[in-house]
Amino acid sequence: MSNAAQATDEVSLRDIYLVLKRRSRLILGLTLGLALATLAASLLWPKTYTSQVVVSLSLSNQSNQGLLNNLPSLPGLAQGFVDLQQTRLLADQLGVDDPTRYYRARFDEKRGLLSLTAQGRTPEEAHQRAEQILQVARSYLERNLLEGAQANLRAALTQAQLDLQVARDGLAGIQVQLKEAPDRISLDPVLAAALEARGSDPQAARASNPAYTSLSLDESRLRSQIAQLEARIATLSGLLQQPDSINRLISQALLVQVLVPPAEPLRPSFPRPALFTLIAAFLGLTLGVLWAFVLEAIQPAPEPARAEGLEAAPAGTR
Repeated sequence: MSNAAQATDEVSLRDIYLVLKRRSRLILGLTLGLALATLAASLLWPKTYTSQVVVSLSLSNQSNQGLLNNLPSLPGLAQGFVDLQQTRLLADQLGVDDPTRYYRARFDEKRGLLSLTAQGRTPEEAHQRAEQILQVARSYLERNLLEGAQANLRAALTQAQLDLQVARDGLAGIQVQLKEAPDRISLDPVLAAALEARGSDPQAARASNPAYTSLSLDESRLRSQIAQLEARIATLSGLLQQPDSINRLISQALLVQVLVPPAEPLRPSFPRPALFTLIAAFLGLTLGVLWAFVLEAIQPAPEPARAEGLEAAPAGTR
């Protein structure tokens, strides 16, 4: 390839400037047209307002008779509420067919923050929906914690009933042995010392009848244990019959601190005319420049060398 051909194929800054100058109307027209069309569409498009709520979730360390022990994990419950966005259960509670159309929920497990977002056609509607999803989320957490507390109560009640039955059986056996044991025998110092060495209660070891005394002490201990178990069973049974009391305890234990409360937004979240217009203008400018170079590439260019030859031929003939 000759040097002249290489020079012809090379594109200089002047060539680029000339192409942009020749196609300036196309570039400016496409830029302004796309920007104005986007601005008009943004102004005519129905506005959407967004209200966001951020809450911090935690459980107090105070518990009442073990009711708040072994409760469901609060992060797990919060993530479970996030996963309910596409379920009929949440749709019925929020009163919409598709909750994901108006509501968003996201849980940050590291910081323990639950972010709730609600959208509406007006600021008032967005505010009301934000308050509604906050109330639904709080009710969901309290309801599941209430079920966990009731499960703990039922388990504790069953265990107390089993312990009570074991204590009563043991008391019955001891009472049979007490009837067969003699009331009093002569004190044996050697036997008392041996019993103390084996870790027996000194009061029983030094008694005139260590076996009888030990059985009597066991009987008293079991009677006290039975009385405590009966009182515990009565308390647990009463709590199970009063779900409102448990719910109040759960409400006090569940700390829902609203960091960002529901509020009416000042500006619509969609559309954003200024931002969309700038983006459209940039895209129009980029497309205009590219289209200008495409037109220059596909349009046949004049051949200067051939034109000069045709002009020189008549002169040589003469």
